[in-house]
Amino acid sequence: MPEGPEVECTRLSLKKYETKKVSNIELTKLSQKYSKYKGKQKMFEEFNGKILTKIERRGKFLIWNFNFSKVILNHLGMSGHWINLEQESIPLHITHPKIKISFENEQNIAIFEDIRNFGQFKIYDSYKEVIDYLPIRKMGPDGLELPFPKKEFEEKLKLKKYENKEIGKILLDQSLIAGIGNIYKSESLALAKISPMRLVKDLKSEEIERLGSSISTTLRKAVESMGSTIQSYRTSSGEEGSAQKWHKVYAKEGRNCENCGNKITRIIQDIRSTFYCKECQK
Repeated sequence: MPEGPEVECTRLSLKKYETKKVSNIELTKLSQKYSKYKGKQKMFEEFNGKILTKIERRGKFLIWNFNFSKVILNHLGMSGHWINLEQESIPLHITHPKIKISFENEQNIAIFEDIRNFGQFKIYDSYKEVIDYLPIRKMGPDGLELPFPKKEFEEKLKLKKYENKEIGKILLDQSLIAGIGNIYKSESLALAKISPMRLVKDLKSEEIERLGSSISTTLRKAVESMGSTIQSYRTSSGEEGSAQKWHKVYAKEGRNCENCGNKITRIIQDIRSTFYCKECQK
C-alpha cells in the first residue's frame, strides 16, 4: 500500500494541474463493473468546468479542492496510482483505468489506475465535511511535517492506551503519527536502533527523541527517492521509485544486516510483518 511518502510524491506530480479548469472527469467502462463507481458518472460531472484550486495530502489521503464548495477525497488503496500522459486517450498498456481527468487547454490527461481496486473516491458537499470524516478527524500529526512534531509525538506516546504495547505495533496507528505504513515503520525503527518488540513504557526519553528524528529522516528521504516500489507503486510518469534501494531491513528476512552481519529477522505484529536486526536493535 502506498504510504505517506508515496502519496506525497503523487500530490507533487499532480500539482501541475492546480489552477487548471477541468474539461471532463470520466469514469471508465471498466470502472462500471464495480459498485463503488457504477452509476456515479453524473456525480463527477458536477466538477466539469470547475477550476482545481489545490490538491492537499492528509496522511495517506488526497483532498481535491475546487472553486466551488464540493470536494473529492481520494485514497490510493493497495495499488492505486495516478498517471500523467500527453495524449487524449487511455493507452492499451494501462489495463485497469478507473478514472480519467482532462483539463482545458492541456494536452495532458490524468488517469487513476487501480489493479486491486481498493482505491476510493468520495464526494463531499464541503471541505468541513472532509475534515470531519472520522479517519481524518482522528489523524495525528503528519510524519512529513517540518519541523517534525517532536513534542506532540512524545506526549501521545505517554497515553495510557500505548504504554503496554510494542512500539512496532503502534507506529501504524495513524492517530499517533500519520503517513507511516509497514515499510517505513520497519525502516524508522532500524535507523533509531530500537527493537519493534520494546514496550512503549520502557522507552527512554532519548530513545523516543531518536525515534522521532528517525521517522522524519526516513519519510523525507523516501519522498526525495520518489517512494518505494515493492510491488505495484509507480510514479506518475510510470517509473519505479528508488527508496527500496536503501532499505536496511524491510523485506530482507534472512539477509545479512549491513551494519553487523547478523541475519535480518521477520516477525508478525498484529498480522503485519515487521523486519529488524536483533543485534543492532535493542
